[in-house]
Amino acid sequence: MPVAVDALRKLLKDFNARSGAKMSAIVSRSGVPVAWSLPDDANVDNFATMAATLLGALEVIYSSMRTGAPSAVTVEADGGVLTVRDLTGKMFFVAMTEKKTAPFGKAVDATLSEVLGLLGET
Repeated sequence: MPVAVDALRKLLKDFNARSGAKMSAIVSRSGVPVAWSLPDDANVDNFATMAATLLGALEVIYSSMRTGAPSAVTVEADGGVLTVRDLTGKMFFVAMTEKKTAPFGKAVDATLSEVLGLLGET
C-alpha cells in the first residue's frame, strides 16, 4: 500500500492548496494516521488520535440516543472549522479550514471521491 499512501498524500496536498485547508488527513478509526498534509509544526499522531476520539465520542452520544452514527461532523470555532467525513467504515477524512464555505464543501466532496477511487471503494 505504500504507492497508495504516496498518492493519497499528494491528493491531500492538492486538496489543501485548492481549498485553502490548513490541514487534512486520512485516519483509521483507531486513530492511526494513514496519509496527511499538515503544517510542519503539527503533530500528526496527536491530530489523528484526537480526531478519532472526537468521532468515537460522537458515536457513543448518537448510540445512546438510539440513532445511527454520524457520517459527517462539522465543528465550528473561532480558530477554524473542522470537518470529519466517513470514508470506508475503517477510515475517515478530516480537514481544518478558516471558515465553512460552499467551495470548501465541494472540494471535500471531490477529494473524497478521488480517495475512494484510489482505494478501490467506488
